Amino acid sequence: MKILFIINELFMSEPIGILLLSAVLKENGFETKLCSLKKHNLSIFLNDFSPDIVAYGAMTPDIRLMKIADKIVLEWAEKSSKSKLLRIMGGAHPTFFPEILDEMKLDAICVGEGENAILELVKRFEAGQPLNGISNIIPAGGNIEGMKKELIKDLDSLPFADRNIFYDATPLLKDFGLRGILTSRGCPYNCTYCFNHAYVKMFSECGKIFRRRSVENVFKEIKMVIKNYPEVRMIRFADDTFIHKMGKWEEEFFARYKKEINLPFYCLMRSNTLTDETAKHLKAAGCISIGMSLESGSEEVRNKILRRGLTDKVVTESFKMAQKYNIYTYGNGILGIPGTTLKDDIETIKFMKKIKMTDPTFTIFTPFPKTELTEYGIKNGYFHNDLSFSEGINYFTPVKMKNMTEKERMRQLNYVYLGPLFCCLPWFIFPLINVLSYLPLKNIYYLIMMTVIVVKHGLYIFPGIYPLNPIKIIKVFTEALFHFTAKKELK
Repeated sequence: MKILFIINELFMSEPIGILLLSAVLKENGFETKLCSLKKHNLSIFLNDFSPDIVAYGAMTPDIRLMKIADKIVLEWAEKSSKSKLLRIMGGAHPTFFPEILDEMKLDAICVGEGENAILELVKRFEAGQPLNGISNIIPAGGNIEGMKKELIKDLDSLPFADRNIFYDATPLLKDFGLRGILTSRGCPYNCTYCFNHAYVKMFSECGKIFRRRSVENVFKEIKMVIKNYPEVRMIRFADDTFIHKMGKWEEEFFARYKKEINLPFYCLMRSNTLTDETAKHLKAAGCISIGMSLESGSEEVRNKILRRGLTDKVVTESFKMAQKYNIYTYGNGILGIPGTTLKDDIETIKFMKKIKMTDPTFTIFTPFPKTELTEYGIKNGYFHNDLSFSEGINYFTPVKMKNMTEKERMRQLNYVYLGPLFCCLPWFIFPLINVLSYLPLKNIYYLIMMTVIVVKHGLYIFPGIYPLNPIKIIKVFTEALFHFTAKKELK
């Protein structure tokens, strides 16, 4: 039984969720392959691999391409006389938008965690048995109300992520010295622009949302990765928030990491969790950079609209703490938040410059349906009445707000592209960002943004991870500059 995983794009960050699913299936004797719609020719993959199951992994912005890909899959199945083919979708989109099951006429969708679900589904499909009653699976004709729910309580019981499927799909990335590790699942926070509040409500009856692997299990995987996927020069901990507070898990991690692993690492943090104690332990263990977003430079917007629970004082102190221990910082600011103006956007850029974030980036608010922030915008009349989620929308697409003209939306996008550059220029030059924002040079500004981000990533956030071969370095930089806007005709 062959399973083809299809995702939108592949770059530096391994799609750990897909790699775990592949590991579970391979452990049970099934064959898997990974296809990226932006990197590969889907038709060639289908012809060469001839899958029995096609599994789409999709976030909401990916759906437009997934629908195109599905047509190619169905045409291939018809031409190749594939009488028995199962099409399933997992990931964030089907979890929060189960209507995609009927919309695309899929055979099933996976809602939430899929390691146990996909194994049971594949076994039943191979045996010709119905798919009803599998935890976290909704088969064709089913609905979420009748779905059995499950959270995997013992994360140590899962196999390590299957990195072979990743490097087979994108060999160039094996030359990167960065490897991703996930130590936990679940997020205890409820930011309004995120779906987490809906996920917590959906699965709260199944037990603790936040779960963590043992330190021993995490270290075993890291040691395996170092041995089997050289040369590893840095670890990226991919948890939503790596350290919440100092407890037994954290104490054991900090006591053992330097002795047993001794590699520099990057992790995600929140300002309210980066105390002097945690920063000191992180630095001593080998942390050289952290991702710590604030999203808005306005305390009122950050806390009343986004519900981040972060005062200006807490944010400022956390970045001072990082600087005290020579930990580089990376983070994002959201422009175009419902109820804000271009003046607020500039204040966000100024604030991120003021706190001396090492590698700041900016995006535009994306009105994902069913999030509290989108509902807030609709309720307060900030959007036009014809607001609908465009399947091609992304974090660089200005939203049509009632209080903004087309020209102002162009300026907002220019702020996104110019923000990273002006955050590292002297303050006396900063007013020039307003002048440049009026010019229709978004393509040039985009290249400037990507160049600044790639350089800062390489120097500060992920130092030493780029390939040592000059030709491969050129290839890597080319991909880094263009992969976000790659427009490829699917075949």
